[in-house]
Amino acid sequence: MSKEPTIKIAFIDDHDLLRKGICDFLIGYGFEVLFEAENGKSAIDKIALCEYVPDLCIVDVNMPVMNGFETTKKLLEIYPQLKILAFSVNDDEMDVIKMLECGANGYVLKGADPDELKKAVETLFNGGQYFSAGIVEIAQDYYKN
Repeated sequence: MSKEPTIKIAFIDDHDLLRKGICDFLIGYGFEVLFEAENGKSAIDKIALCEYVPDLCIVDVNMPVMNGFETTKKLLEIYPQLKILAFSVNDDEMDVIKMLECGANGYVLKGADPDELKKAVETLFNGGQYFSAGIVEIAQDYYKN
């Protein structure tokens, strides 16, 4: 009997309590959190030291030092196979479009149901895209153009 592969995740967000809670949540669902980082610069430093490249990075859009846009572009420049899930309280159309232009494969709002985050991770891992309900129309319009 073959076992499902464990999805390896890096979680990048500048809020310590949120980062800890989400990482615990992800581990509880059977995902492997390779590392967590408080900003993009720290994430790039940490990923270089990892034995494995994550399958997916969950990236906060608004962070100090190196924001989600810069982080997404840099990570995909170095590791083009990475899947990027934007994670934000912000559903601003310009931010969503900018994250998609930077290479994000999905966008989940921080106010989403926890099961939605699980579904988004699994969808991206399996080659799909995922967008929270408040983001779907923006993403559809972006991909039409």
